[in-house]
Amino acid sequence: MKRLQEEKFRLSSLTIYRDAGEDPVIRLMIRLLSEHFGDIYEAAAYYAEFCTLLANSETRGDLTEYLYRKALYSDNIFTRQSAKGQLSTLSESIRSAAARDLETLWYGAALTSRDIKDNLSRAYPSYGDMISGLPDYDNLPPRQLANWGESLEDFAAFARDHGYGIYAQYRSFLLAAEEKEGIALDPVQDPDGIRLRDLKGYERERKMVIDNTLALLDGAKANNILLYGDRGTGKSSTVKAILNEYASRGLRLVEVSKYHLKYLAPLIKLLQDNPLKFIIFTDDLSFTENDSNYTAMKAVLDGSTFKLPDNVVIYATSNRRHMVKETFSGREGDEVHLADTLDEAASLSDRFGITVTFLSPNRQKFNEIVLLLAKDRELDVPEEKLLEEANIWAMRKANFSPRCAKQFIDHVYSRVTRGEAFDWASSRTTGNG
Repeated sequence: MKRLQEEKFRLSSLTIYRDAGEDPVIRLMIRLLSEHFGDIYEAAAYYAEFCTLLANSETRGDLTEYLYRKALYSDNIFTRQSAKGQLSTLSESIRSAAARDLETLWYGAALTSRDIKDNLSRAYPSYGDMISGLPDYDNLPPRQLANWGESLEDFAAFARDHGYGIYAQYRSFLLAAEEKEGIALDPVQDPDGIRLRDLKGYERERKMVIDNTLALLDGAKANNILLYGDRGTGKSSTVKAILNEYASRGLRLVEVSKYHLKYLAPLIKLLQDNPLKFIIFTDDLSFTENDSNYTAMKAVLDGSTFKLPDNVVIYATSNRRHMVKETFSGREGDEVHLADTLDEAASLSDRFGITVTFLSPNRQKFNEIVLLLAKDRELDVPEEKLLEEANIWAMRKANFSPRCAKQFIDHVYSRVTRGEAFDWASSRTTGNG
């Protein structure tokens, strides 16, 4: 009884890890450690909600793992300074408070459903049988065998290697922005898992992007990159695969839609002091004349308003070399210096330090990509027939791109793995899709 009340007190007084203390599961745990409730039905409702939230979490009902993640991914002064490798700059009082909070979470992780239900039974002894019949939750063995409060250096090392808060937990984010609310980063829960080994062809083009990204990760000067070229050639996939390849080295990606480019300045300010490295990624970029988002992007690339920090680069993809949609009427304007205006409209691409061009492959390259993808899938299909049908598929789509090759192989693989004899005639029909 005394142990539970002490744990309630400690959970209620979390300081450095206050964000964990505000978590709904932990708030319910604090409530369930009380000595008095409104009535048994209120107590039962608290317990049911506690178990429901825990079951629906990423840990699938395991309290130990849940609290461990809250400790690991906390965003506080201890984890932020540790991420920068500056743990020694923190005062002894802050380090001591952090250790106390981690110990508190460690003790909380050991509280079993039996402990909670025994506490409820003491408050309502006549309902003991009903309370014991309430569902249980799990307490799997903790990852940290030692008291978490005695493992301060281990938690600091994790922050140094992986970052803090959502940046440690996720590698890819979407920029959410509202005029009145400001900006926020929404983690991508299930990002595209494509890897560099999955991409075929364009090795020289990809190497340029990889080398620049490695310079960023190594703390050297890195350029902003425009990936320009035909549709379906793997521009976006290259950026996503590079993220997946080097996320373990501290690389993160924030995707920004064209309509949110005006929020680049506050986004960069948010990221500039983070010890991790960030790619700000804008996909399929194009502008119309007098587009305010064009001005925002140009200001950042120019560095006229502020300098990009060393931990941030901008990667953009576009099917247009100059990214500005030009019209014949625009070329017939009545400006005195029309040539200067047209040159300005086409100048944004020049402000990227590196431009990498992805052109549609010729027929031979397309066939090579088809065969490489088929090999990865271990497809036992005659090569000559595979290429014949792949070319028919591509001609019907009028697109001999790597994306088209992948779609064709996906179709073949689906038919074969379902135990069906591949109907080559149907592939011609499907090729319209």
